[in-house]
Parts: sequence; C-alpha cells; structure tokens
Amino acid sequence: MTTILAAGTFLVCLPVCAMHTSGPIPRPSHRPSMPVVIDAGHGGDDFGASVKGLREKDIALAVALKLKARLKKLPVVLTRETDRYVDLDERVINSVDWNGALFISIHLNEVRSHKTSGATIYSYGPDRRRRWRRRSHPDVLPLPAPPLVAAKEGEFLARSMEKFLREAGIRAETEKSDYYVLKNPSAPSVLVELGFLSNPEESAKLAGAAYQNLLVESLARAIEDYVANRALKAE
Repeated sequence: MTTILAAGTFLVCLPVCAMHTSGPIPRPSHRPSMPVVIDAGHGGDDFGASVKGLREKDIALAVALKLKARLKKLPVVLTRETDRYVDLDERVINSVDWNGALFISIHLNEVRSHKTSGATIYSYGPDRRRRWRRRSHPDVLPLPAPPLVAAKEGEFLARSMEKFLREAGIRAETEKSDYYVLKNPSAPSVLVELGFLSNPEESAKLAGAAYQNLLVESLARAIEDYVANRALKAE
C-alpha cells in the first residue's frame, strides 16, 4: 500500500531550538518549499576519508552538485555548495526549516581492506556493529529516533537506490544505522556511501567524471521513481 506522507504526518520529536543553541535558521526567501535536500558530507577543515590525495569532501560535493543539476525537474537545495564545514545539527535544522521532503547525505568510505568495494545506502535502524563505539560527535546534542513513518520511507528510498545502482552494474547494498543525519525528524532520510577510497581500483573510478555521472544517474532515477510512486508531504 502506498504510504501517504501528508502534511502533519511527521511530528517533530524535538523543538528545533533544542537541537542548536542559536535557534532555528530562517528559510531564505529564494529557497523552494518541500525540496529534496542533498547533503554533501564533511567540508572545510573536515576532509572525511582521504587516500592518496583523494578527499571525501571533494568527491561528495562534486556528486551533490551533479545530482542537483540532474534533478532539474524537482526543487533541490544543498546543505553546502562550496568547500565549507557545516555542523551536523545545522544540516538537520536546515532541512527542517526548509520543509525538506527528502534528505540524502552523500559520503565515501574507507576501511583497512583494499578489496572491499561497492556502494552502501543506509536508512535509520539499529546498527549492532557500532554499539561499541563512542559517540562520533560529542559536540552535538543527541537526537531521538525519527518517526516510524519517516524511518520506513527512508528504508523504501534506500532499497530503490540499491535497485537502480545494481541495474547500472554498480555493486550496492542497503544497511541500517543510527547516524545523526538519519534521525531527521521531518523527512525520510538516507546516507549514501558511494564507494571505497581505500580500494585503489574503485577510488580511481570515484575520482572520474564518467563513474560519478553513472552514480548520479542511478540516484536521480531512484529519487524520481520515489517522487512518482510515493506521495510526498503536501504543502
């Protein structure tokens, strides 16, 4: 059954002002309502994964910009459009203030193995592999789990992305995690790890325009399919 994400369906679990000491950030007048929010991970002094001169922050931004350009028929905003650092809570707050319909965070992976490859699309859920770790970002206030309907729709979007990536010949899988940006209280959210910079063959592809364009096309088709077949929030 199609899930109808009507206005009022999502209940914000925390007041926005409780998530950031400076209070809500007003939506600029030029921002479209109910946009697809694309979040290029890291930025500025935060390089993210960095292997042999390739930096996660740069590739994530390049892909985010291309994805926005590809989705020209949909309203899209970026949490950053330049090489600047954006706090995690600001990324979520902006999405809420902009009345974002979807939230897609773009990242790249790095592990010890040089053989691990492929894209991973995360939606919200318990991740047993991360329970032993300390909080990665102790400087931001913790968020509760997102509303169940948002988590379910995030999972649906993640599986759609997996499908279109695989159809393009890209190895892809879905996973659950409790990453901060996946706790967005007002929109279905996914975090996309495009591939592994620690894999020499894959990192070479990730740095190239052709492979980036293939990733962008697959993600865009998944987003468009979601918009066409799952009702977004009504204004």
